[in-house]
Amino acid sequence: MRYSLLSKYRSELMGIAMIAVMLFHAQDLNLGLGVLNNLRSLGFGGVDVFVLLSGLGLAMSLTRRPREYGAFMSQRLWRILPAYFAVMLPYTLCLYLAGKATLSTFVWNSALLNYWVRCEGSFNWYITGIMTLYVLTPPAVKLLRSRPGARIPLLLGVTAGSFLVSQILMRDSWWYHLDIIYRVPIYTAGLVLGLHVAEDRGFPLRDGIVWGASLVLGAVYALIRPSLGSYAQGAYIFAFTTVPACLLFAWCMDKLPVKHLRAALRFLGENSLEIYLLNVSFFSQTEFLRRFFDPGPGHYLYYAAAFALNILLGWLLHRAVSAAVGALRAK
Repeated sequence: MRYSLLSKYRSELMGIAMIAVMLFHAQDLNLGLGVLNNLRSLGFGGVDVFVLLSGLGLAMSLTRRPREYGAFMSQRLWRILPAYFAVMLPYTLCLYLAGKATLSTFVWNSALLNYWVRCEGSFNWYITGIMTLYVLTPPAVKLLRSRPGARIPLLLGVTAGSFLVSQILMRDSWWYHLDIIYRVPIYTAGLVLGLHVAEDRGFPLRDGIVWGASLVLGAVYALIRPSLGSYAQGAYIFAFTTVPACLLFAWCMDKLPVKHLRAALRFLGENSLEIYLLNVSFFSQTEFLRRFFDPGPGHYLYYAAAFALNILLGWLLHRAVSAAVGALRAK
């Protein structure tokens, strides 16, 4: 086992995360078994994988190719915002025409302040949240690089602080900000792991013990806490289990003869941003879309068709945005 497996199979892990998120948003899809439905209801943990791997990738990039803060943020904006605006603007327009958003919604969504002001018709929180973390990434990586011996204590401190803040926000009815607060430790863990990969750090026994213990803590929490299908109860699990789960999946990808599965997951991972944006916007309008296609009980055919179309459109959007951005930046 080496930490570099997380980088090697980063796209495949993001593909797994995308499947989990899509299943989570299919909230009335009955998979037939209680354990499968419980796992589906915890699919929001796929976002934790996105957050972890984003931190990992950026820490590796900043270590191997140091650049000024402005250049770093410019690169992030060019990667994220074109796809975001390509989906957000027409979606917000549809909400406005349907009377579910106001003109100010365009301003808040466009300024990436929608998550913080919680406006009517607010677009999904993820882009606003992850861009907030990106703003803090260069100084965070600089700090972690300068104090290699303090990385784990800093991570533990960030985790404890995040849990404390999240409890305060929950009790004071600011629960909707938990989406990003819960993920700060996971993003920090991604930064630490990214530095491990960039420095070609091995995987000593003590690291295996730490991540194994973390996985056990998450499992124990899952067993003793009720109503894990609810976000507030289930989110803590992923602070403990995301890293060891990704390590385990990456190891399986490396050791098992799953070539075709890896290719499919890689495809989903490489197009995950666009698939995600469409999934949380147009494909979230399930009640409206079912007016056109929903044959048979259980909604199985509907979700099969919706998932396939979501993935196809995400792939096409990725290609279109990449071509447009490439043309603009070449000028």
